[in-house]
Amino acid sequence: MRFYSISHRDVLKLPLTSFWMLDRNISRIRADEEQRHARLLLVTQSGDQETINGYFRELEAEIDKPIRQEARMEKGAIDRLKAHLGVIE
Repeated sequence: MRFYSISHRDVLKLPLTSFWMLDRNISRIRADEEQRHARLLLVTQSGDQETINGYFRELEAEIDKPIRQEARMEKGAIDRLKAHLGVIE
């Protein structure tokens, strides 16, 4: 899967459900990119400076969105992991 930089051998190791999920996402991502390119062309061809500035403000706002993920650890999770891996302290 050239799109994800995955070797042919690694692709063959993927479960079928994962392969088809990745395949569907390629189409989604490409469609999103094409939509952005078309919008960029329309904005730049309009020649309206306010439209162009608005477009770049939207892009900057999207870039600034941090990804937040709450991490909650279960009590004893580290000990169970160590036991599973056979780590002796």
